[in-house]
Amino acid sequence: MKKSLFILSMSLAAMPAFAESALDSVACMGRVAPAERIAKLTAASPTGAQPVVKTLFVKKGDFVESGAKVAEMAGIDKAKASLERAEAVLAAVKSASAIRVQQQKNLVDDLGGSFAQNKKILDEKDPPRREREEIEYEQESLARKIGQAKGMLALVEANEKNVVAEAEKVVAESRRHFEEFILRAPVSGEIVELNCERGEAVGAEGVCELANTREMFVNAEVYVADIAKIKVGDRAEITADALGKKVFGGAVVQISGYVKSNRLFSTDPSEYSNTRVIVAKIKLDDASSFKNLIGSQVNVRILLK
Repeated sequence: MKKSLFILSMSLAAMPAFAESALDSVACMGRVAPAERIAKLTAASPTGAQPVVKTLFVKKGDFVESGAKVAEMAGIDKAKASLERAEAVLAAVKSASAIRVQQQKNLVDDLGGSFAQNKKILDEKDPPRREREEIEYEQESLARKIGQAKGMLALVEANEKNVVAEAEKVVAESRRHFEEFILRAPVSGEIVELNCERGEAVGAEGVCELANTREMFVNAEVYVADIAKIKVGDRAEITADALGKKVFGGAVVQISGYVKSNRLFSTDPSEYSNTRVIVAKIKLDDASSFKNLIGSQVNVRILLK
């Protein structure tokens, strides 16, 4: 009897400490996610046929910067040749255009030079009357020709500008077509999955999957009943079966503004607070340990201040 009373008293003494420990943290489940949503890179089909990888510039585990080449598709050589031809035509058009404009400018300058020379004769040499009349008549003719030449110069410049613009459009279209054969990284990140190799057709899964693993997070699903206890900046402890018993640290950086269905536990329709959750985003202190665990489920304990 005394022994039973002793055990009961010990149990009661321990209860406040357990309750206090429970109030100091919120336990929940979470899922590992990269800094940005995983991008599945698929290739365009410029020819209308299923794209085939010609050259692959990356391998699984590589980190690529935004805009970097990931792969080139079959058919790019023909597109490159078309682009080079369009660029050559543009260069020739620009050269011919510049010559035509310069010729018209030279004509305006030549007529202007003759007009200035005659004026100098009239002003400085005071030629005889007959010669003066001839020069003045010539000046009237030169003035008309200068006006016409200047008007024509404006037309030539406008026309040549249009001709060059059309050639530039052809180059731009050829370059756009050429770029369709190149797959580039839309964001900076790590190649976390490679779905095809050189010479293989690109399927629905795309060429590869890209994620920014330099920063890793856990999307913790916190019960509605507990969310009011959590604040941005709260520290968290994370454990994962794949990483043994080691405890990893993190901090709450964002709390979602809406309620959604629990995805990590089976829902219980009879209990609202246990079937509806709010996601608390936790930034992991050690991103490198989790970069190969994207999408995996982890245990989370958010420490309350």
